[in-house]
Amino acid sequence: MEDRRNAWKAFSRVGIGYGAFLLVTIVIQLELGVIAIALSRFGMEITFGNWYMIFVSLANYLVGGVIACLIVKDMPVFCRPRAKKAGAGMLVSGFLVCISALFFGNLMGQGLMSIVCALLGKPMVNPVEEVMKGLNTWSIFVTMVILAPVCEEILFRKVLIDRIRLYGDKAAILVSSVVFGLSHGNFYQFFYAFGIGMVFAYIYIQTGKLRYTIIFHMIINFLGSIVALHIGDDPLLTVGYSIFMLGAVFAGTILFIINQRKLVFYPGPMETWGKGAFKVLFFNLGMILFFLLSAVTFVISSG
Repeated sequence: MEDRRNAWKAFSRVGIGYGAFLLVTIVIQLELGVIAIALSRFGMEITFGNWYMIFVSLANYLVGGVIACLIVKDMPVFCRPRAKKAGAGMLVSGFLVCISALFFGNLMGQGLMSIVCALLGKPMVNPVEEVMKGLNTWSIFVTMVILAPVCEEILFRKVLIDRIRLYGDKAAILVSSVVFGLSHGNFYQFFYAFGIGMVFAYIYIQTGKLRYTIIFHMIINFLGSIVALHIGDDPLLTVGYSIFMLGAVFAGTILFIINQRKLVFYPGPMETWGKGAFKVLFFNLGMILFFLLSAVTFVISSG
């Protein structure tokens, strides 16, 4: 009973920490919007383009990320010494499963938003695609292929998982993936971010090496941003890219089905998985606050 109470407090603290990260994101966006409106009254128009995107991303990660880390830093760190060396088979399989998660998660997000937009009588507008339309290739590369993977893997894998793995691998994987998915701030990205987060969390837990997930994250963001934007310029490249992606999705799905029973999850010294686990992990003050702030970011992004 005491272990459950301690776990409840720990996950509440996680919710507060990562809720603070979301709050910083919301505040920065609102402040910049207010500044832009104020300056426009004096005839000064702010162009929300390349440098703006890089600046906002840096501010979110540096300010919000540092605050989140400060809130959770005193939580005990648990790193199991039985980490595996990642073989080629594990890395290739993990990457293909990530592509599958990306594909099916994207379908779920698009499907859900098409239903929501139809019910509301408004056109579908993917906020990520809208942002990228006004950016050039180099700023997209810096922001989405370099900055986001490095900062997000540190924040959502290294910092978070090391502090909640004490409560078991399953709890650490699930909570870190939910937090990672919701922190993207919109339903277009939530489902595939959640799925990819599950794979990344498992790879990190099994290997203890952050470099694998950073590299995977960079490749996936590169495919989804740089390649996706420019692939339509050449019909042959479009066909080749489509064949590659569909083949990867098929292979990743098959590999997941075959290997899911071989996945290894170690219990933690303060294991919480089992009956009542969801209440401990998610129905606490901090996580409820995090969910409410997530809802705010989702509403802002859809507006």
